[in-house]
Amino acid sequence: MTDRPTLRRTILFGTPLLYIVLGILHPMEDPGLGEATGLFIGLHFAQLFLIAGLAYSLWLLVDGLESRAATVTRVLIVPFVILYTTLDAIAGLGMGDLVRMANESTGTERATLGAFIEELREPDAAGYAIYLGAGLSWVAAVGAATVALKVRAPGGALVLMILGALVFAVGHPKPTGPIGMALFLAGVAWLELRSRPVETRRPVSAQPV
Repeated sequence: MTDRPTLRRTILFGTPLLYIVLGILHPMEDPGLGEATGLFIGLHFAQLFLIAGLAYSLWLLVDGLESRAATVTRVLIVPFVILYTTLDAIAGLGMGDLVRMANESTGTERATLGAFIEELREPDAAGYAIYLGAGLSWVAAVGAATVALKVRAPGGALVLMILGALVFAVGHPKPTGPIGMALFLAGVAWLELRSRPVETRRPVSAQPV
């Protein structure tokens, strides 16, 4: 459990904010032969940490809840981390490094790597399956969290969270990535910063002497 509000909110607010920046900077397509790869590789390396941050954010959101939905949320974090790391971080790093190697090659080797890169830029059935699974795992985890949180969260905040998850699942580059993560962040911020009713104490009746 996290008992420090500052650390909690740094994770809950900071991770989506960084993902918004990442989505804005992310190229619309994977790099091709002859294109620079430094930014692309750096962004996907950063995703290794941001994916972990999203997973921990979901854990924090249901922290202290013992309902079935909260348990399902914790379970769904695992496939989300595995699938999203495979789709975005590892695959992106691999593609970026392959293009970098091709750019540094010459002659027949460069032509061979270039043809291979172009083939990889067209995803096959397995690639689409991982893409679909990664998106669904994120939506499912956030959906379970909103069900768990409905006992103590404003309905509007939960709608923003699930709507943001759906948009982000389409893809993390712009425009869907930043828009989806901004909606998710708005929901989380509403949940975390909402005004809670102040408990009022009833006056104690005077006891006869």
